[in-house]
Amino acid sequence: MAKIKICNCGCGTEFIPTKLGQKQVNQSHYITWLIHTPEGQKKQAEAKEKAKKIIAKAEKKKDKDQREKLKTLSDYESDAKKSFQKFIRLRDAELPCISCGTTRDVQYAGGHYFEAGKYSALMFDERNCHKQCNKYCNMGKSGNLLEYRKGLIKRFGIAFVDQLESESDGKRDYKYTRAELIEIKKKYDLLNKKLG
Repeated sequence: MAKIKICNCGCGTEFIPTKLGQKQVNQSHYITWLIHTPEGQKKQAEAKEKAKKIIAKAEKKKDKDQREKLKTLSDYESDAKKSFQKFIRLRDAELPCISCGTTRDVQYAGGHYFEAGKYSALMFDERNCHKQCNKYCNMGKSGNLLEYRKGLIKRFGIAFVDQLESESDGKRDYKYTRAELIEIKKKYDLLNKKLG
């Protein structure tokens, strides 16, 4: 037999609950409890706050989805490049500039031996990209390629460089797909988390 309870809206009415956890006689007493008791007002405030968070999350997702729809292939490539470049800097963090050997506290980039713009198929090839001082070698000397080659030989040996150079044939003008660029970004984001 169900136990008799007293409605907690403040009216004092006795009732037999028909649902588990029922504390008010009916819906109108529940509304009275929400409006007129501190406990009810607190519950109402919590519900409003929860609803706000749900709405904000949904709007943020909608905005993100909208931005994704507006992204161009170039945007996806740029995102993938940023993740890849960060990986190169983290991977080579303890190494000097591949071209000039500096270890000075300067800005570094992931410099490509075979230029990424011309040899797009090698853009995300880790063998083709190494930490390089940005202002002097990468930008100021357009990659400082003669010294870059010497740095590769010193670090990896002539066989490594010969193989990379022989594989560069036919690596121009590759067009990455949206799916490929998304996967590349995911891959390097995960590696960056491990290294960073």
